[in-house]
Amino acid sequence: MMKLLSAALLCLLLAVPNLSLAANARDYIPAPPGTFLFCAYFKHITANNLYKNGTKVSSDFNLSQNIGIFRPVYYTQVGPFTIDPQALILYGDAELDGAAVGGNQFSATGFADPVVLATLWFVNDPKEKLWVGFTPYMTMPLGEYDRMRALNLSANRWAFKPEVGLVKGFGEKFFLDLIVNGEFYTDNDDFGSAFLPTRLEQDPTVGFETHLSYDITKQWFISLDYYYVYGGETTVAGVSQNDTQSNHGLGLSLFWGIGSNNQLMVEYRDDFSVRSGAGTNQLTLRWAYFF
Repeated sequence: MMKLLSAALLCLLLAVPNLSLAANARDYIPAPPGTFLFCAYFKHITANNLYKNGTKVSSDFNLSQNIGIFRPVYYTQVGPFTIDPQALILYGDAELDGAAVGGNQFSATGFADPVVLATLWFVNDPKEKLWVGFTPYMTMPLGEYDRMRALNLSANRWAFKPEVGLVKGFGEKFFLDLIVNGEFYTDNDDFGSAFLPTRLEQDPTVGFETHLSYDITKQWFISLDYYYVYGGETTVAGVSQNDTQSNHGLGLSLFWGIGSNNQLMVEYRDDFSVRSGAGTNQLTLRWAYFF
């Protein structure tokens, strides 16, 4: 009985992927100090397969999410360094059903956990087309969470993700991004259900992503994107769930400028190789306005 309960809890834990944003191509190229940037995102996420420790445990796992993200960013100068304090404010809905969750239907609507961050560029050399920055992310458990609900958009825990990103330009049109990060989680002491509240622990994860982008014109560029995450095994009520991740994703992004102040982006990502978790497909639209 406890094994079945643990498996059900694990399915629901894995139902909602990490909503904090991965970087996009050229995100580690800063705007001039004094620039204010406002971004609005729409993310549509779906999944039909659920994996655990390299085995597909269900092909009847129907997850659908629609997430809106508002992201104000301000570029400024502190001594010799450019920095960009910013926040991610997330709101949306999620629906889940299928045999993986006992044929039940679950839904959630509301705010997810907000994220605050700031990149500090210790290399900012446009002449050599080289930029290197450090970004600490902090995810705060301020979203809507209720253990009485089987599905939540909030993880009800703090998360800290230090990240280093490098961008190098080659020739007139090519840019390569290399980004590495680690993410560390506090415990969720209110995990489970109304009848069995318990503790969820998760090991840190290590992530890597790279973006190879090419200028089609002065206003348009395209990017091929790769993502990898490893680690993150969970423990529920002291019982290891044997769900270490080793997950790969590929994406394609298209960016185009409109005038001198607006940029639009369309991105598609397929998590094509998943060891543990939901095998998601993501479509992201982004509008960026500089002033």
